[in-house]
Amino acid sequence: MNDYQALFDVDANDLEERLNDYHPSDLALWLVVYEASFCVTILNRLSIQFAADILNFMEVTKAADILNAFDTLKASKLIMEMDTDEATDVLKLFDQTKKRTLLSKLAPKDRAMMNRFLGYVEDSAGAIMTSEAIVLNKTMDVKDAMRVLVQSAVSAESIQTLFVTDEANLLEGVVELKALIQARSPKDIAELMVEDVITVYTDTPAEDAAKMMRNYQIYLLPVVDHDYAFQGIITLDDAADILEDATSEDYARFANVSSEATIRDSVFKSAIHRLPWLTLLLGLGLIISGIISGFENTLGEVTVIVLFQPLILGMAGNTGTQSLAVTIRGLSNDYYTTKSDARSHVISELKSGMLNGLAIGTLGFMTTIGFLYTTNLLDANPLLVGLTVALSLVASLSVASLFGTIVPLTLHRYKLDPAVASGPFITTLNDVIALVIYFSLATLIIMTL
Repeated sequence: MNDYQALFDVDANDLEERLNDYHPSDLALWLVVYEASFCVTILNRLSIQFAADILNFMEVTKAADILNAFDTLKASKLIMEMDTDEATDVLKLFDQTKKRTLLSKLAPKDRAMMNRFLGYVEDSAGAIMTSEAIVLNKTMDVKDAMRVLVQSAVSAESIQTLFVTDEANLLEGVVELKALIQARSPKDIAELMVEDVITVYTDTPAEDAAKMMRNYQIYLLPVVDHDYAFQGIITLDDAADILEDATSEDYARFANVSSEATIRDSVFKSAIHRLPWLTLLLGLGLIISGIISGFENTLGEVTVIVLFQPLILGMAGNTGTQSLAVTIRGLSNDYYTTKSDARSHVISELKSGMLNGLAIGTLGFMTTIGFLYTTNLLDANPLLVGLTVALSLVASLSVASLFGTIVPLTLHRYKLDPAVASGPFITTLNDVIALVIYFSLATLIIMTL
């Protein structure tokens, strides 16, 4: 597909046959760099289903841009052929007038379904589910069920699991495809179905639903309302997207960058997103300056301790960030669901910080003494300076590990996002604590002994 303009020289049937050699995802990546008008020209020459499949793989903003360039009738047809969850996301980007116009072109049944999906809360299970599931009635004979399967297979997200409801559309169970194929008539679906089904409600947070699919290794997760009426399914690819978005959001917050910031942001917008956190860190930095000025007498008498300040701060900051990263990862995987689990993790990280502190402190003691004798900086007793550095490293690394663990666990307990206890924030907080420890020990050991 090197000479794209050559595609215009073939008729519609030949074009679709040529593009069929590519996955819709690849075609979406190809079209995304072009203007909406070019995309419309290409998609207009493809079948509705093929064009809709390509739109399904596009970023929602790009898909909305392209659909907006189509005439209303064609756009409404494409929306109905798209996956329900993708179509809903696109419709949410249109203004009310455009949305009503597109919905007015749909059949009453389809319009009612789309309005129902549009009514679900953002980032809920209902908002990410799709209606493309195969639903059987529990009173069906297996022959009738096979007919429904054949008729619905083309538009269904998956045929591996079939969902069984009663006359009131209440979810009764599931039937695996293998079980249906092996069954022989006369036999009702109720005899084949498995009644123990893991479900989520339409208002369940999408991230919780995705984690449930990951934990239980579910490929299709049924979604019901609070009356247990079947509403739709969440697919594994949608769950993966949700978890990926959650990870990206946590990573952005971990660096104190707004989750809305992307590589496509303008310089000004990117700067505005980062400014609040940088302002907070500036305030913490001023506290550090205040701490240093508070130990002015110590610094005046033993200026050599300033040389080892970056060592203390750097090690404390790195250790705190490591504990924070491990804790946030554990929280995202639901490892610390009980108080005993959380307490065990805190103790484990504290012990790890103390052991690392003892090891690094020992190395710091020997390195400090060697450095002072090598450079002939002997305005204070090298053994006392080395002891101060060593004890400061032990205490700072222990406290940094403790804070890097307790802060996110505490935020999580009070239903706050633990990712806000991000790297730069914890590092700066640990700097404050490490400085107090270091200068206090320097005053106590060097100045008084």
